[in-house]
Amino acid sequence: MKRFDDLKTEYENIKASDELKGRVKNTMTREDGKRNGLKIGLGLAASLAITAMLVVNFVPSLAYAMSDIPAFAPIIKVITFGKYENVDKGYSAKVVTPKIEGLLDKELEKRLNDELKENANAIILAYEQDIRELKEVFGEETIHMGVESDYIIKTDNEDILALDVYILNVAGSSSTKHTFYTLDKKTGELLNLKGLFKDNADYVTVLSDYIKTEMIRRNNEEEGMFWVESDPEMYLEAFQQIKTDQNFYIDEDGRIVICFDKYDVAAGAQGSPEFVIPDNIVKAILK
Repeated sequence: MKRFDDLKTEYENIKASDELKGRVKNTMTREDGKRNGLKIGLGLAASLAITAMLVVNFVPSLAYAMSDIPAFAPIIKVITFGKYENVDKGYSAKVVTPKIEGLLDKELEKRLNDELKENANAIILAYEQDIRELKEVFGEETIHMGVESDYIIKTDNEDILALDVYILNVAGSSSTKHTFYTLDKKTGELLNLKGLFKDNADYVTVLSDYIKTEMIRRNNEEEGMFWVESDPEMYLEAFQQIKTDQNFYIDEDGRIVICFDKYDVAAGAQGSPEFVIPDNIVKAILK
């Protein structure tokens, strides 16, 4: 049978018998009905999808329940919200503000983004104030002082989004401070270290004991400079244990990574140390 468009052209442009015209009209009527039916079907499907999304957004419990369905799974991501850069002789600053998108819990999303924005603004204000004060003392003399704040996506897979927001201060020597945000993409929850473990589990001791052992190994085998013994003359205090809310993130393999800032537990040459915790160390106390 000829294609619909061919029949239509034939009907409009060729002088044909009444029988042919009737056949073409009938075909055109059937095809128009199919096309209208398809349009109605697509329109209905789109309306249902929009309605479903509205219901999901307005009913959080349903949103979490549907988050395992691929079509409704949230797309949680990090984008760059703002960037501040300044260079003034020996002074320099670069402040990048991240923004988290796609959380089902919009209150949490707003709180996190407000915190990220406020922290970035505070860094910028402090930097500009430092410049004014230094110029009052040293005038136009070149003073080397800088600050950099940016973010690193440590993990981004189907289960976890882990973000490291750091501040690097440079004034003679340098120091770095990190803040980690680890989000469970399935639940939209901001994870905390204590919440990973069973109730009443002594996770601090378990993790600290492993880290002490690993520090000693690195000192012996990798020329590490971790403070495993106190040295009063050098004002060095040996590492004892992690904090209950110690910096951490979950890596691509689902392992806990305990993190320290520069100078927290080692000489500056160690940078910001991280310790990947083997599964067998914590499997008995994990939830």
